[in-house]
This record gives sequence, structure tokens and C-alpha cells, in this order.
Amino acid sequence: MCDTCGIGPEYTGSGISVFGKNSDREPDEAQIIQSLPSKKYEVHEDLRCTYITIPQASFTYSLVISKPFWIWGAEMGVNEKGMVIGNEALFTKVKQEKAPGLIGMDLLRLALERGGDAREAAQIIIDLLAKYGQAGACGFRDKKFSYMNSFLIMDRRDILKLETVGRDYALKHTGSQAAISNGITIAQDWDSSSLAPGANFSSFSDKMTTYFAGSAVRKSHNETTIKQAKGRIQANDVFAMLRRHHADSPGKGFNRDVCMHASDPIIRKSQTTASMVVELHPEHKFRILVTGGSAPCLTAFKPFLPAAPFAATGTGAGQYSSASYWWRHEAYYVNALLRYESIKPLAQKYIRDIEEKYVSTFPAHTWDSADDFLVKSSHEAFHGAEEREKKIIEQMKTMNIHSFRLTSLFWRRVAQRSGVRII
Repeated sequence: MCDTCGIGPEYTGSGISVFGKNSDREPDEAQIIQSLPSKKYEVHEDLRCTYITIPQASFTYSLVISKPFWIWGAEMGVNEKGMVIGNEALFTKVKQEKAPGLIGMDLLRLALERGGDAREAAQIIIDLLAKYGQAGACGFRDKKFSYMNSFLIMDRRDILKLETVGRDYALKHTGSQAAISNGITIAQDWDSSSLAPGANFSSFSDKMTTYFAGSAVRKSHNETTIKQAKGRIQANDVFAMLRRHHADSPGKGFNRDVCMHASDPIIRKSQTTASMVVELHPEHKFRILVTGGSAPCLTAFKPFLPAAPFAATGTGAGQYSSASYWWRHEAYYVNALLRYESIKPLAQKYIRDIEEKYVSTFPAHTWDSADDFLVKSSHEAFHGAEEREKKIIEQMKTMNIHSFRLTSLFWRRVAQRSGVRII
């Protein structure tokens, strides 16, 4: 499960465009953040993606991506040209091809590496899809988990929705705002498609799986929030959207929380393992804001510099490691989730303090800026967030676990297999 939104200058009222996404994955699947430089390649070089090898491009743009550690592709990212993409799983009647192909996250990264703007990126995905198809396991532990993909692709001028099933696609220009989740949103109102004129792209949907995925509720909430705040949306508003819970407590009911928490091995088995918000400013400037860990309701967004990344965010695998920012945060997250109601006010104050100190004062910058103030502020934000989380961990030692029994059992098993210590 995931949720993605794109908001143009008409809705921000500031000349800025804003992208936001929660990446929902398996609970102990570390997600890392990489800053990758632009690069030129020799003719006839090959590129190994997650499952197949394809010809390499002659040139790739520099980019920042957030990705599950074991996949070549990415869940979300932005490139130096100011083009941003997030993808969503689609559950459809169409089954994957038997032969391996590109998965949605591969297509996303390839478009970021090769696309100079949103329209070019969309065409790159369409062409790659036609040539290689989309096929391959998309789960870390659950290798039977696979899906089709939708993409929200935006730059400073355009916001596009591209929905794909098998090798077919439907593309729609959305105007000044869009929100997507885990359901097909384009019916017959596409601008271009591989289907015959007048065909209904939504007829591919597996309605039952899509319903239990809770996507309609999540998407509707984000769309309503965007429209109600038209003309005054800021990054903080997108943070709040990505932190939303549908019920009074996270992990209850079907998958209707934008900020997703896993709580059982059957219905709620995914959680938000990473979040990213990107501001695209005029004059080719950016602000890239990430959590670097699970659950934006329990951690702060921090500014991330392409030219000076916080190194520990680029490390992580399938087991706890003290070298990994994601895993160090996960040790806090798991224990906080088991005491959520007690921890909630402490977490909210910590988040407010960090974001007021480091996000609200962090200026927009060029892609390659490594100004001393920017670097110091970015790295201090990550260090400061960790110090606050360590203090809350100490306070947890005097708190009882009070989560539902099934949730507690589920997380104890997850923690045991991944090496996280339950306090």
C-alpha cells in the first residue's frame, strides 16, 4: 500500500510545486536513501535491473531515490532537472507474464535517470513497458506478492498520472493537483492509451482486492485536503496528510490509514517504511525532505542534500544494523508502536521541535549546493532526531506495553527475526 500526491503552484499559491509520498512495504524491509551522480556510459554497456538486463543509456541524470534495499529500482525519487515520481501498486485481473521483466520500481528509476521532464519520463516508461513488460516478485519476504503499477510523474510545469496493466497503459494530464493510491483512477477519460478509442481502463481492476487495500478512502482524504487548502498549501500540510490515521488508533480496521502501521500477518501486513516530500522551487531550486525511517507520525521530516547526503541513510539490509539509520530508527519505532498512546504526545513534541528548528528555516537550494550552513543543518537534523528518539526509548523503559494482543505477538515475531530488542 502507498499514497502519493502532487500539488502545483495554483494550489500552493507560492509558485512552488510539492510532491509527497508514503512508501508502504513489509515491516522489516529496510528502505535506504541514495544520492546518485550523473554519469556517461560507453556504447553497448548493459544495465542489470532487479531481474533482467537491458541496454544502458548513454547518459543518466543525478538523482535522489528512496528504495527497498534489495531492489535495483526505487519507490520514489527526484532528479536534478526537477522531475519527481512516485509509484503505487495496482491490483488487477491481469496476471503477470511468466518470463521476468521490469518491475514498477525499476521503471520509476529508469525514468528518473533518463527523463528530463514529466512528459519525457512518462514516454520512457511506456516504451520500456512495451519492450520488456512488467513481471517479477515485488515482496521482500513474500515472493508471491506482485502487482501492476501506477505512477504520479511531475515537474515544475506538469502533473501526470500513468496507469499500467501488463504492457498496456493509460496516461492523463491532471492539471494542478493529483492524488493516487492503490486503485485505478483512469476510466475512459485518458489523454492517450494503448487501448482502443473509448476503452475503459478501469475495467482491469480487481475490485475486491482493491477494496480491502483501502485505497479509495486514503485517496479521497488526500484529494479533499488538497482542495480545501487550495491556494495556501505548504510542506507542513503534506506532512500532515502523510501522518493521517483513519481510526482513533493506528493499526485498526482495514488499510485506510495514509500513515500505515502493520499489525497482523493477513490484513494489515504493510507499513509506511519511508516518506518523502519534495518542493520544486522556481529558478531550479529544491527542498528534499525525508523521514529516513518508518511511520511519519512517530518521526520528523529532515532536509536531505543531494550534494552532502547523511551517510547512514544509505545503509540497510534484512537484519538490524547499528550502522543503518533506518534500523536505528526501527528499534525506536517498534517499541513506540507497542506503547503508542503513551508515546504519542512525546513523539508529537519531538517532531514539532525538530521540524520547527530544521525544516522551517531550511532554504531552497540548487541541486549541487554544499553550502556549509545547509550541510550543517541537514546533518544536525538527523543527529537531533536520533537523540530525541534515544531519550524517548529511555522513557519507554518505565512504560508497559499496551497494544492489542495480536499486534503485540506479530511485532514480537518481526523483532525476533530482524534482531530488534523489545524493551
